[in-house]
Amino acid sequence: MAYDATVSPLRETHGDAPAIEIYAGLSEAAFAEWRSRAEGVAAELAASALERDRANKDPFGEIELLRKAGLLGLAVPRALGGAGANLAQALEISRIIAAADGSIGQLIAYHYSNGVWSYILGTPEQWQATARGVGEEGWFQGGVSNPRDPKAELEKTETGYLISGRRTFATGASIAQILTVTVWDGEKRVHFQFPPSRKGISFEGDWDNLGQRLTASGSVIFDRVEATDADLLSGLDHYAGDVEQRDGLRVLFSQLIFVNFYLGIAEGALKAAAAHVRSHGRPWPESGLEKATEDPYHLQLFGRLSAGIAAGVALADKAAVLFQAALLAGPALTAQAWGELALLIDQAKVIATRVSLEVTADIYEATGARSTANKYGLDIYWRNVRTHTVHDPVSYRLREIGEFALNQTLPKPRVFIPPAKA
Repeated sequence: MAYDATVSPLRETHGDAPAIEIYAGLSEAAFAEWRSRAEGVAAELAASALERDRANKDPFGEIELLRKAGLLGLAVPRALGGAGANLAQALEISRIIAAADGSIGQLIAYHYSNGVWSYILGTPEQWQATARGVGEEGWFQGGVSNPRDPKAELEKTETGYLISGRRTFATGASIAQILTVTVWDGEKRVHFQFPPSRKGISFEGDWDNLGQRLTASGSVIFDRVEATDADLLSGLDHYAGDVEQRDGLRVLFSQLIFVNFYLGIAEGALKAAAAHVRSHGRPWPESGLEKATEDPYHLQLFGRLSAGIAAGVALADKAAVLFQAALLAGPALTAQAWGELALLIDQAKVIATRVSLEVTADIYEATGARSTANKYGLDIYWRNVRTHTVHDPVSYRLREIGEFALNQTLPKPRVFIPPAKA
């Protein structure tokens, strides 16, 4: 990479105000305490995951668990009321939560991602206001930002803007305290940030899918919702470097959060399968063994799946460190470094997708036919991973990797075009 991955956290200063360290990171001892706290929340979520999945209700209670544990403010700077974790630490926490409940793991990962988006899209003052709300008030950040979703209408008025239209899915929007809303202004995407309680916003509550059922990903309607210039996130308008490259970091981080909660779900599936084999497994008559845990084919299966997860986690952690360095490099980030980061995240996405699908399907080879009973709920892991891994085609990430392997062509920031009206 063309930048130093050990770069010191960026220090934002405004007038006489003290510097704010961005994603400064926690010491090993301090982070161990946060990891333990997250594991406690995860244990509580795991105990009721299947029951809550079947109920398919918006996860207000689950988000409150995260809020009370302080996990929503984990990556917010200490000066703004948060814990000051870095992005690698935040993403590790998302894996812990995802291992217990894939839906809630997705939500906390999206929440951390929306924090990064606020930092990239907003002015320093806008970002600080939102980060302080997260750190001090425990806000959950949601978004309505899919650039491929049906086009919402943006009408300019004497006092600001009116937003009208329907978006078919908006993960976490209905349970959030602050929303990032992206709409098209002609050929340009513009971004606003305001609370979901604003007049004219309504949520359909129509998310009823195969998996990730507790992500509050239903559709949202905007009926002449008022937005002002103060709501308009204008940080990129004043950015000194390559705007497409800076904005493209948001897409890369979105891919990186997918990597992490996929791997978290896979970790949860493997752990659940191992527990099932230990508690309920019976040796196959032909094996001549007394315990299912001694079966060499089970040992080989668990070894292979565990190794795959470990490889994915190693890539994910490396990518998180390098992403943070790229984010904090600001205008100094080169096109070469951006492309190398994108390539690494592509590789991590491919591995995480394949490993998570493999783990969640192949565990049944060891757990056996009886483990397919609904009371065990081992299917929840596969349903969750299968649902989200079709979010965007992994084939296009493979194509980018192949372009570099064969032609030494690095990825460039992706260009989005306005969708056709529904």
